[in-house]
Amino acid sequence: MKQEDGSWKHNLAYLGLLLAVSLATVIYLADTKAIFAFSDWSFHASRLEELYLNLKSGSFLTFIAARTFHNTGVASFLFYPYLFLYPWAFLRFIFSPVNAFYGWYGLVTFATAAIAYFSMKEYSKNSLAAFLFSLAYTFAPYRLYLGGAVFGEYLAVTFLPLVFLGIYEVLWGNRHKWYLLAIGGALIAYSHILSVFLTLEFAVVIFIIKLITSRGISQGRGKALGLSIIVCLLLVLPVIAPFFTDFIGQKLVSANPHITQTIDLGPLLLSSFSAQKGWKLSFLLILTIFVAWALLKSGRDWIIYGLGLFSCILASSFFPWKLLAGTPFEMVQLTVRYLSYAALFLTIIFAQETSALLGQAGEKSRRALICGFTCFMVIFTFSSLAAYRDILVSETIEDMPKTSANSTQPTPFKLLRNKNYHNQFNYKILFGEFDYMPKVARTSVKKRHSLLRHKAYLNGKTLNLHPLIKSNQITYQVKSKKAAAIDLPVIAYKHTTVSVNGQKRSFRRGSRGTVVVKLDRGQNTITAGYQPSPLFYLSIVISILTWLVLISWLIKCRLS
Repeated sequence: MKQEDGSWKHNLAYLGLLLAVSLATVIYLADTKAIFAFSDWSFHASRLEELYLNLKSGSFLTFIAARTFHNTGVASFLFYPYLFLYPWAFLRFIFSPVNAFYGWYGLVTFATAAIAYFSMKEYSKNSLAAFLFSLAYTFAPYRLYLGGAVFGEYLAVTFLPLVFLGIYEVLWGNRHKWYLLAIGGALIAYSHILSVFLTLEFAVVIFIIKLITSRGISQGRGKALGLSIIVCLLLVLPVIAPFFTDFIGQKLVSANPHITQTIDLGPLLLSSFSAQKGWKLSFLLILTIFVAWALLKSGRDWIIYGLGLFSCILASSFFPWKLLAGTPFEMVQLTVRYLSYAALFLTIIFAQETSALLGQAGEKSRRALICGFTCFMVIFTFSSLAAYRDILVSETIEDMPKTSANSTQPTPFKLLRNKNYHNQFNYKILFGEFDYMPKVARTSVKKRHSLLRHKAYLNGKTLNLHPLIKSNQITYQVKSKKAAAIDLPVIAYKHTTVSVNGQKRSFRRGSRGTVVVKLDRGQNTITAGYQPSPLFYLSIVISILTWLVLISWLIKCRLS
């Protein structure tokens, strides 16, 4: 195989092609000037809107949903990372809502392509293999599907090549590059907590394979692994600290911790031959599954190939998921999440074997084949997105209509444009409206709807309140004929704060998991907010210092 490592010209040329394909993909969708609200879109769009409005009012950190999520004060920010939503929020200050989203979509797409390219370049020492890997991985059908609405997982996929490169370097490659594993793991944690657990599953499997094939692990590699884990934990302290201060022992629940949907292996493989985004692999990877085994030579490649096949099985109902009922493995919820890992491992094999074949061609022929493959991937990507784009320009799918401010109707699958973009925030969020609430708040439809409709309970009567909103604060004006306790439609957490007429008041958690506080006779101004534990701010300081020390050390090593 002809080596192309060390050439900055190759890097610039390939990155230029990746940028061109990324821009073409974004323009292809953004030209419709529309967004299709489906799946997890309303959850993430609401979080983005809250973040943007808080930034607009001068508050950089967001803990609870005061402006969105029906003003319930749910901690959809405290327990769900939102760091990588900031670029989208900043774009809102410059562009219209629709263009801001597509601008962010383009940034994430190119970031994925660039990280995939340099990760594979470091692993294979071959620029062509890195380029082929980046194209096939970035524009895989399942990742294109995630980019429409499933943004936590979509962001995490960006950093999978980096974290697995780090695992390889620690266990087999240059153990002095342990920092790649620490950084990759931290970036995934900043994106999607569930993806951290899925990645850990594969990391454990790979570690066991290392122990078996190498009959143990050297002391040096063991230290490198331990160091990467410690540094990663320091980097992600702001993500995990709230779980210790406000989640554990508080009887809160997140998403349904059970397998809710899977797909048969046969339809999964067959559907992958169609040029559409969705729960599938690309036909290139299906061909890799059936052809690559005859081309593999090294034991390392067989391990990667095996991990790819294992990921496909995990993604399907062929794996006996029922045997794992009641175990932490059910947290995956949708088994198709393993398709991201299948795409990662199989694309490595595809890129290596294809680049080996192209490396045998002459210079002119190879350049022509590279240009041809790039054009093919553009056409393939457009074909994968064609059905989705048809929805965006469809005249039969309605624009999202207005609804009442306290609506309990789930967000419909409708089109969003700049003129009706804000209509979505009055609907009940389709998936995730009640995540991270106390378990008692989700025990009945009546309780859930009472929160959405801003119902409070005072002196045996039901009140329909109208909140006054500030960043991380919800205020109500309530008149009481006598001193009594009121049950507010605001979720109570361990570090929730409550004041009545400017004076801090103690409170208890009611039957809905909400704030119950005593009022004075007469007019009362009640403010419920959230004040993080000092441990949270300490975790931010430690994380920032760790980043600074790590970056300074890397620069020093680079210069020396």
